[in-house]
Amino acid sequence: MIPLCVSWALAQDMAAPEVGSVEIASVNLPMGAPTHVSARPGDALQPIVDRLTPGSTLTLDPGRYAGPLRIDRPLSVQAEGAVITGPGRGTVLLVLADDVSVRGLEVEGGGRDAHEGDAGILVVGDRARLSGLSVHDVLIGIDLREANDAVIENSKVQGPLDGPMGARGDGIRLWESYRNTIRGNHLDHVRDMVVWYSGHNLFVDNRVENARYGVHFMHADDNRVVNNHFVDNVVGAFVMYSTDIYLRHNVLAGANGAAGMGFGCKESDRVTMQDNRVLGNTTGFYLDACPHRIDGQASIQGNLLAYNHAGIRFHQVKPGIDIGDNDLYENGAPVVVDGGGDATLARFRQNRWSEYEGYDLDGDDVGDLPYAPALASRGLVQKRPVATFFAGSPAAMLLDFLGTAFPMLAPRPLFSDPEPRMGRT
Repeated sequence: MIPLCVSWALAQDMAAPEVGSVEIASVNLPMGAPTHVSARPGDALQPIVDRLTPGSTLTLDPGRYAGPLRIDRPLSVQAEGAVITGPGRGTVLLVLADDVSVRGLEVEGGGRDAHEGDAGILVVGDRARLSGLSVHDVLIGIDLREANDAVIENSKVQGPLDGPMGARGDGIRLWESYRNTIRGNHLDHVRDMVVWYSGHNLFVDNRVENARYGVHFMHADDNRVVNNHFVDNVVGAFVMYSTDIYLRHNVLAGANGAAGMGFGCKESDRVTMQDNRVLGNTTGFYLDACPHRIDGQASIQGNLLAYNHAGIRFHQVKPGIDIGDNDLYENGAPVVVDGGGDATLARFRQNRWSEYEGYDLDGDDVGDLPYAPALASRGLVQKRPVATFFAGSPAAMLLDFLGTAFPMLAPRPLFSDPEPRMGRT
């Protein structure tokens, strides 16, 4: 659970600047057919861009160019081996028009003013295509601000290797941006990849590591996250106040520390986690009032949760969540409920549990007895988390033995899977 003070701090340092702070200059566009122009290191790029006809192509020869650069008309920039270096303030590359394509460019030297939203690349036009870019030594890497139908692909955003994580900028940020594709990118040592007030976006084949949030949705409906690797972050993926979020075939691993979680969901509905691998986190899945509405739904299907301290952790258990056909293997505790209580409002069905000791006499791959753990030591840990220190100790084993030998001493089952699957996937 993220403390209220921390949540407030995150909201403050992640607030996006207003779009109105960017002014689109009025220029006299040259007449004539689109052209193909080349530039060499040392050339002043802004006068060249200002003279280009919409639809033209600008090729940058390998080498260094001075920024910042504003693109305010539809252009294609081919820049394999070219580097634009900003003056250490403001945003380095501003894409202020629709239908701009930038390929192969390295961007560096942006400002660090969070209030102004300094970025390596800022996009406010539609249908941008950013491919094969490298962005470093900036605050925010790539910022889509009210930008729709863009593609960001095969690019790398590198944050600082030292300093506090919260002082870094976001690697990729979407703010009120729709129908974008974020594909095949690598974000390392950034703060977050954030999706705020943005919908109908696809995140596929990305890798985010050594960050705070691999991806963070806030008031962002109808987004898809497929085949990404979120590794060694504080949180792999987190969904807040959103609807219709679909995550499939992702790896969420190595989220350690007190707040570490592979996937978290707070007060959201119609969230689907399917066929993901959730490995070696403090908490595999964290569910806080998810689903949120009284008629809401959430689905956790076909996932592998292995070697997490807690496989599934609930805070405010509500009906409407379906947890089925998952493989929970060697987690410290397969299911935990914060603050006592139980998880019987959640529907568990046909999951595989490495702790299950039942049998399958009819050979249908379904246990003949329900899996309904009610270990006394685990109940004690639920009420007094500090008792985790004694997990597996002779005292805990004795407490569990007494609960088994004397059923009247056994606590109420935390949850029940009436048809646990046998074996391993």
